[in-house]
Amino acid sequence: MKILLIGNFTPPYEEENLSNLSLLKKLEEEGHECSVINASSNPSKDKRFVDTKSYIGFVFTLLRMCWGKDVIHFLTKGYLRLGLLKLMTSILVGKFFRAKSFITIHSELFSIQGQMRSPVGGRQTLFTAFTFADKIICSDKDTYNVACMYMRKSNFELIPSFIYTPRDIVTREIPALKKLKGKEKIIIFTNVKYPSFLFEILKEMVSTYPLPSYVGLVISLSEKPSAKLLHVLQEAGKEHIDNFIFIEPDDLQATLSAYARADIIMRPLSCDGTTFFQDFSISVKKTLHTDNYVYFPSGLLFVKEGETAEMCVCIINTILCVESGQIPEIRIEDSYTRIKSLYEK
Repeated sequence: MKILLIGNFTPPYEEENLSNLSLLKKLEEEGHECSVINASSNPSKDKRFVDTKSYIGFVFTLLRMCWGKDVIHFLTKGYLRLGLLKLMTSILVGKFFRAKSFITIHSELFSIQGQMRSPVGGRQTLFTAFTFADKIICSDKDTYNVACMYMRKSNFELIPSFIYTPRDIVTREIPALKKLKGKEKIIIFTNVKYPSFLFEILKEMVSTYPLPSYVGLVISLSEKPSAKLLHVLQEAGKEHIDNFIFIEPDDLQATLSAYARADIIMRPLSCDGTTFFQDFSISVKKTLHTDNYVYFPSGLLFVKEGETAEMCVCIINTILCVESGQIPEIRIEDSYTRIKSLYEK
């Protein structure tokens, strides 16, 4: 099949773009001819991906790349106005070119924002896109329930997002992650910026509640580490600084290798590559590892009101001790197999 994927495929890496890249890799491994339009404002590192700087540029690129495609698949968290406009446009153009059209809504704020869309613009955009799409894939039950508010036909599916971690990624020796050897539990702080709410929690975790020796801590900074940031971390956790593992935000191999071992992922909220509310909110995800995939069966959004870093660290320590929940939707077949079967129907 000839497939056009549209979404966030650029660093800094987290669940959204890693999931999109995983779908691309699996499709290419099976011999499908894939093209990519990068919907993020961040420039792509892969020369195969086409960046667009404006909505008009996006439309012209879409018209050019839709020609001859069997499938058009738009992947998003679905709560940016411009992103929703691009989503609706992609579905309508796909229909014009007689391609099967798919939407994936990754988990995050759609379960909230989807209920708050303007009845004049936002809701009509979603109604139009969802009506003309062949399938709308929701990554979790809460997102599915809210998306169904816009249901006009039975074209909704509940398929959890996944990150593909093939065995060569898991077993490959990554110099930056050597310190993870022997660790039983791993927490990843990704897209960390100073100052931010996420950094407050990280600082509290390494100072007031130092982690046991069997817990590894991987930190991915959203920018080159400043002297001030490193000084604050060193002062806060000077007794444990040797156990900190820093990886570059654009190091795909190190990030995938860390995710393949991770128990908890912590990061600021984002959509289509743009970070939001980093001063007062974060996402916390519990992972589930099965076969060559990482899933996210449960998670929390922390919204700061007052001094809450210590409270959040206590909750995270509890999450670390709790077993990952199961995902009923993948008991029969994995998420990728289900998506591919929808393409082929």
